[in-house]
Order: sequence, then C-alpha cells, then structure tokens
Amino acid sequence: MLTVDPATRDFVHLTRSDRAGLSHLPGLDGLRGLAVAGVLAFHAGFEKMVGGYLGVSTFFTLSGFLITSLLLQESRRTGAVQLGRFWSRRFRRLLPAALVVLAAVMLLFGPFVATAGQRLTLKGDVLWSLFDVANWHYILSGSSYAELFVSPSPVLHYWSLSIEEQFYVLFPVVLVGLWRVCRGRRLPLGLALAGLATLSFLEMVLLGFSKDRIYFGTDTRASELLLGGLLAVVLSSEEVRKRLALRLRWRTTVIALGGVALAVQRWWWWSLPQGTGWLYRGGFTLYALMTCLVITAAAVPTGFVRWFLSLEVLRWLGVRSYGIYLIHWPIFLTVRQTWPGLDRWVSTAVAVAVTLLLAVASFRFLETPVRTGTWPVRGRALPAAALSMAVVAALAFIPLPVSDDERAIDFDQQLAAYRQQTGRAAPSTSTSTTVVPTPPVPRIAWYGDSTALLAAMGFGDWGFRNGRAVPVEGEPILGCGVSRFTSIKAVETFSPTAFCRSWPERWGARLDATRPDVAVLMSSVWELADARMPDSSAYTALGDPATDAFVKNEFLQAVDVLASRGAMVQLVTAPTPGSWAADGKVDAVRRQIDPERTARFNEILAQVAAERPDTVRLLDFATWYAPRVEDRTLRADGVHIKVPEFQQLTEEWFGQAVLDQWDEWWRVHRAPPPTTTVPPTTAPRRR
Repeated sequence: MLTVDPATRDFVHLTRSDRAGLSHLPGLDGLRGLAVAGVLAFHAGFEKMVGGYLGVSTFFTLSGFLITSLLLQESRRTGAVQLGRFWSRRFRRLLPAALVVLAAVMLLFGPFVATAGQRLTLKGDVLWSLFDVANWHYILSGSSYAELFVSPSPVLHYWSLSIEEQFYVLFPVVLVGLWRVCRGRRLPLGLALAGLATLSFLEMVLLGFSKDRIYFGTDTRASELLLGGLLAVVLSSEEVRKRLALRLRWRTTVIALGGVALAVQRWWWWSLPQGTGWLYRGGFTLYALMTCLVITAAAVPTGFVRWFLSLEVLRWLGVRSYGIYLIHWPIFLTVRQTWPGLDRWVSTAVAVAVTLLLAVASFRFLETPVRTGTWPVRGRALPAAALSMAVVAALAFIPLPVSDDERAIDFDQQLAAYRQQTGRAAPSTSTSTTVVPTPPVPRIAWYGDSTALLAAMGFGDWGFRNGRAVPVEGEPILGCGVSRFTSIKAVETFSPTAFCRSWPERWGARLDATRPDVAVLMSSVWELADARMPDSSAYTALGDPATDAFVKNEFLQAVDVLASRGAMVQLVTAPTPGSWAADGKVDAVRRQIDPERTARFNEILAQVAAERPDTVRLLDFATWYAPRVEDRTLRADGVHIKVPEFQQLTEEWFGQAVLDQWDEWWRVHRAPPPTTTVPPTTAPRRR
C-alpha cells in the first residue's frame, strides 16, 4: 500500500464525497494575502506598483475556483445543491463586515472627513454598494476623470465586491442547470463553462466597449471567474489530482508553469498601468489563465510556488484579506485627507497599521462569530441581516450639508447644460449704416479640456445676457488634453483614448459645422502631468526640453487646425493651482499641479502665439487671476473654476478681454474699407 504525506493526501482527497467542505490548501490562503498586498500597494499610490489593481483579478479567479469546487462537491455528495444554504453561507461570510464598513463611512467618514464632492455623492454610492450593484453604478453614472481632482468615493472599492456577489447569486443557478443538462459529466460541463468564458472574452474584443465599461462590467469580467470555475471542474477529477501529485513529469510541469505565471504576474504588478490598452482587449482573460496555473501550482503538495505562498505572513494576510480589502480604502482616504502633508511612506504606514488592526478586530469579533453561526443564533440570521441592511440604508439618507461654495463640479450636468446653451438662437441683430467699420457680434466656440467646458458655460451666459457674443458648440471634452502623449500619470497611469487623440479630425468637422469667428483654446490639466511621449519609454514632464518641444508642437498643430476655417484663435494661459489642490493626492498629482510646471506651460503658449501672429492671440488669464489664486470660493478643487464664479470673472475682466482682442484682430484681418456699410446680417456691439 502506497504511503503518502499529509499534504499529498489533502490534495488527492481535495473534494472527497464523504465529507463537507474542501481540504485546506495553505497556498491558496497565501495567494489571497499576496493579492490583497498588491491592491494595498496600488491604492497607496506607489509608482512602482502601478499594476497592483490586478490583485482584484486574482481574487475573481480564486473565488470562481473555490465556489465551483464547493458546489461540485456538494452535487456529488448529496446529489443536489441546496441553494438556500449556499447563499446563507455566503451572506454570513460577506455581509456583516460589508455592512459595518458602510455604516462607519456614513457615520464617521461622511461628517468628519469627506470633501464636499464626496458628501454630494455619498448617499448614492453607499446605496448602490449596499445592494451589490456598485459596479453598474460607476458604469452608468460615473466618469473616472472626475476622480482625478475631486477625491474619490470611500466605497469605490465595492465595485469588485458587487461583481463577486452577483456571481454568487447567479452562477450557482447556472451551474446547477448545466450539471443537470450534462448529467454530472465533467467534459461537457467544462466545455460549457469554457464557452461562457469565451463569450465574456469576445465581448471585450469585439463590442467596442469603453475601458470603464470593460473594467467595471460583470459580463466583461466574468471570464476571470468562469476560468476559475473551469479549473475547478478539471481538478474535480481524482485521477487528474493523483497524476499531478504523484507523477513527477506532471508535477514538475505544473510547478514550472505556475512559477513562470507567478513571475510574469508580479512583473505586471510593477510595470502595467491600468490604462494599458491590450488589457481591455483580452488581457484580463490572459491574466486569469495565468492565475489558474498559479492556483494549481499552489495546490500541489510540493514545489516553490506552494512553499512561497504558504509563508506564514502571506497566509495570515490571506485569512484576513476580506476585512483588509473592505477597510483599507476609507482608511487610506482618511489619512490622506486629514494629514495631507504627510510623507507618502509615513501616511501609508499609518493607514496600513490602522487597517490591519481593524481587520484583526473584525475577523475575531464579527466575521468569525457570524460565519460559524455562533451569532446570531440559528433562525435569527435573516431578520438580523434585513434589519442591518435597513439601518445602513437609513443612515445613507441622513443629510450631509454642502454649502453652495463647496459644491463640487458635476461634469455630466455641466456638459449637458453646455450643449443646451450652444444650441440657443443668436441674439437679435440690427442693421448699421455707419460708415465706420464696427466689429460684428462674434460667434465664439471653445475647445480644450474640462476647464474649457466650465469657462465656456460661464462666458456663454454672459454673452447672451449682454448680446455681445454668440456661443456656438466647440469641443471641450472631459479628460482630453491637446498633447497626444502615449500615457499619463495622475491618480492612476492611463493611456489617452483614441477619441481624445483624434482632435484634428473632430475639430475640423466641428468647425465646418459651426464656422466660429473666435476659437478659444483652454487646455492645461493633462499637459502638466508626468507623461510618456510617443517613441519614448521614459516618463518626463514640462521643463524637460524634449517634452517642451513636443507640447509646443502639439499646440502649434492645434491652433493651425482651429484657424484653418478663418477663425481667430485665442490661447488662454492657465492660472496657478490653489495650494489645497494637492491635499490627499498621490505624488504624481502633486507634481502635476506644481506651479513651476504651470509657469513653463504658459511660456510655451506665449511662444506658440508669437509664431502665429496672424491667427493667434494670447489671453493672459493667469496674470490677471494671480491675486485670486488662493481664493477657495472660486475653485473648490483648486483647479476648476465653477460656472457661476466664471460668470463673475467674465463680468469683471474675461469677457471684455476676449472682445478687445477680437476687435483688434478683426480690424486688421477682416474689416472692410471705412466707407463700406456694415452688412445688415450683423449687429453692432454695445459697450
């Protein structure tokens, strides 16, 4: 009779039909610990862990593997799956800690830590998270751009928990149905799961979804969970497990492949920014396939992967990983926003220490008693859960006051209002018979990023009220700068979309449709960031000669496009960011809002204007605004001037400055001879 060690026996008898539950595999605990450590490092903002978000994908695949293994074992052991008991176990494991964190966010973070922008959105964020649909909330109503300068939601991380909860609710029903259709045969069941994973993969590749839609979508991320389920089907065969455990060639091969996969994944954690394009065209599925190799190598009885992932520190983190993941993000934000001046390493150390302390308490006094049924007693769990959810929902409706001066920018509403504004009719015109040429009321279009959008709305209302300007639709686009960098560092590292980079074609089409007299170009946010230029592997920034030359060339091309249909182009200099704009932000954003970069950018704009004297005028908004730089009532986030405030600035200076430059340019380049009567289709401008 062959004698085997306990580790081999546990693996071979992983899903024995004569007992409930799976054999304990310590390497899988360590894999959880490694994954949560990667997520914490990523959220800490360390630039050498730009790919730590992939730890969430590891959780997805590991969850798919474990849940499918449990369901298959129960099917073989009892001939059926009691879905009610399965869901009850899942809710006991996941719901208590999630509810406590949501309640703490509403009671503590909201009143005492949250910024105005966070308070405005907190109710909705908490309610969507409470009902496990936070990921669809961020797809339907969120824009990742808005989080770059307005502090993110303290429950943003619930998006991944929502995907897992949706999987736990829906997948058992699907698996039970497939089990019955396949009559318990592994091969057709595995093929069915592989087919579903393939459909999820094809959604990413073929349907042209945006990156946010792919990243947050249950359907687009399902392949990662389903591949874990497929691995569970393969390893549900005792014959396969025996070969992996007892045959040297099989065991050596899987250990080697798992080790290579683990090394590649760690390399991606260090080097793969979240905006990397190919990730959203099947890369997440490839990562999940590698996770399957790592899971298998961690499960077999011997080998480096099992040894490494069985290290006590990783296992300790893994056992408590759920509480750590839940707690860490609001703690990180609390430390950043309460002590914004702390060194990055110090703030991270404080946040991690507090997170671990609270996670230990949660695991010992909350998660374990509820999971094991010690509390609440049998028969009272469902009423207790319903009451707890009702309490959290009620807390979400407690008003968190936000004054008018604090109100953060709602970009979606601003964009809709801008489009409505530029669709209004022009002010009535009158005929002038004066022999002195008078500049007509100009048609003005705005181009640039979010700062241009808000300015366009404030300026447009002023122009309509005074009959002194006709706003026509331009292209102020959220999150899109002029400089076509390959990738940009901000809260996260991302690559500008193909849409953002296509401004020459888009602007040309818009100019053909609207024919403005003045094209105002106001864009600075993304020019100031650490960025990588085409054909370069290094991140640089303004102040570097090559970067300066690249940005200057991009703006020269931009003003040439805007002037190509006869418009005068106005380049608007960027005001220095407010000192509070860096509060609670990662190091990359702190560098992005460095006043020296802003000053260098404005120098480049002046050079562009000097090289295009016939078509471009420089509107030095930065110099005029300088005495107001530290006025928080004008810029809640230190960067964007809100619409009502820009209306005020337009009344004081900006509006007349635009029209003065238009008058001067028009008289030089468009004015008819002095004896010519002004055409009746234009109107004299009133001062």
